[in-house]
Amino acid sequence: MKLKSTLLTTVALVFSGLSTQVYAQHAQDECGTDAKQTCSYEVTQLCVAEHKQPMMQVEIADTFGKRARGLMHREQLAQDQGMWFVYPTERPGYSGFWMHNTLIPLDIAYLDKDLRVVKTFTMQPCTSKNPRNCPSYRPDANYWSALEMSAGYFATHDIKVGTQLQQCQQQESNR
Repeated sequence: MKLKSTLLTTVALVFSGLSTQVYAQHAQDECGTDAKQTCSYEVTQLCVAEHKQPMMQVEIADTFGKRARGLMHREQLAQDQGMWFVYPTERPGYSGFWMHNTLIPLDIAYLDKDLRVVKTFTMQPCTSKNPRNCPSYRPDANYWSALEMSAGYFATHDIKVGTQLQQCQQQESNR
């Protein structure tokens, strides 16, 4: 009986430790939309497939919390930096983005499963305190991910409907 009790206690402690560890990891991965909260993102590079330029350094928003937070509360964004919103399943074309609590104008490109641009917009910050008063930028085409860069970036680099993007590796410079 003592062996059974010890085994049950050990299993309970291991499970408790694992669930606490899983909960802590989940809490660490999630972000909120409050300006005081911080969010940590992995970074990758995207580029135009044909000529591997421009190289865009993008933060990956691949959880609900990270996608909800997006680029809210940022006062600036470097010229070649942005955010890539990645979804686990295809999103319907009536599901768009808005600019509530977003301080800088942004370009957005909605991308299909193969990272081909299906729609772009230039979005302006919404100054309303009520998020219901902010316009939604809907692509009217299904998409799997979306890319946000500083406003004007897509026009400068000729990124438009039909442009094929891909994940790129930054090339090492010869020393």
